[in-house]
Amino acid sequence: MNSNGGALRLAVLIDGENVPAKDAGPLFAQVAKLGNPIIRRVYGDFTKGNVKDWPKVISQHGGSAHQNGHTSAGKNASDIALVVDAMDFLHKRSVDGFCIVTADGDFTSLAKRAREDGFKVFCFAHSHAAKALKAACDGFFPLVATAPTPAAPKTPVNTPAKLKATQPTPVRQPKLALSWLQDALPAETQWITFSALGIALRSKEPAYLKKTGYASLKKLLTALKDLYEQGVAADGKTEQVRRRS
Repeated sequence: MNSNGGALRLAVLIDGENVPAKDAGPLFAQVAKLGNPIIRRVYGDFTKGNVKDWPKVISQHGGSAHQNGHTSAGKNASDIALVVDAMDFLHKRSVDGFCIVTADGDFTSLAKRAREDGFKVFCFAHSHAAKALKAACDGFFPLVATAPTPAAPKTPVNTPAKLKATQPTPVRQPKLALSWLQDALPAETQWITFSALGIALRSKEPAYLKKTGYASLKKLLTALKDLYEQGVAADGKTEQVRRRS
């Protein structure tokens, strides 16, 4: 919480050339537990193949992509742009803390400076993050790669439709998912996108839909509507969910 007792206002600053776009779901699911990410930005040269997915992914999470290349001196302009923006937020005191998403130890000085000025600083990266960067932050959160969901086997074209009627009806057990949902959702009544929640759930239990007997996350949450509220983001199409107060 900030000094006024409210949720921490956080700036999520992502080094897109250091952290892949597939980690966005687990990242924002964890950030939502720490506070309110009012600023969400990713920096990189999105003409490169390894970061080209970031603009679309960050948009799905309500953020913006900032295109940068290299300076004439060969330095990474993305890193410089991230630090410049961070210092701007720091001097304006428009946030209460920073979520620095990178394993690059070059950002250690930024983390130290922000903490010295009274800001909370959290680092998100894979386990190989620089030790100095981890030590300079208030907390380090490892990004765990999620295993892809196995594709369902395709039904042969020549299979008679009547065979589907012989399949047993799955036993639905929505309450089996309660412990996974409690861990995956933000602690307070904050909204989280279906996409982010689904990724967080699969990281805890890849077969959560099969075990609960539901075909989709939406149907599972509908069965638990007394506990969880569904809604749509400001863009009018991104589905969200939160705990009921």
